[in-house]
Amino acid sequence: PSWLKCTWQHHKCTFFNGVAYHIIEKGPIISVMSFDSGTGEFEEFIAPDDICHYWELCIDVFKEQTCLLFSCYPYEEEGKEKFDLWVLQGKGWKQLCPFIYPVG
Repeated sequence: PSWLKCTWQHHKCTFFNGVAYHIIEKGPIISVMSFDSGTGEFEEFIAPDDICHYWELCIDVFKEQTCLLFSCYPYEEEGKEKFDLWVLQGKGWKQLCPFIYPVG
């Protein structure tokens, strides 16, 4: 969008209900930029403060909601990872219960 007046890097994306969602990095800030293909409008959603880097961050759709999955925590059980799950609600992110998942 023309109002995004800084250098940024695109990382991962998903598409849901006619809207493209892209994880972008603007310096130290991680955001999700959306583009609605029906209206032609862009919107930016700043990632939660707990998300400190993009390389362990994924974006997808869960139960008809755009979500972020973030894993950067060691887990005490070998062969398992802990993920935080955030869903986009309105203009912000709501954290759901974290979950443990087998590596790979």
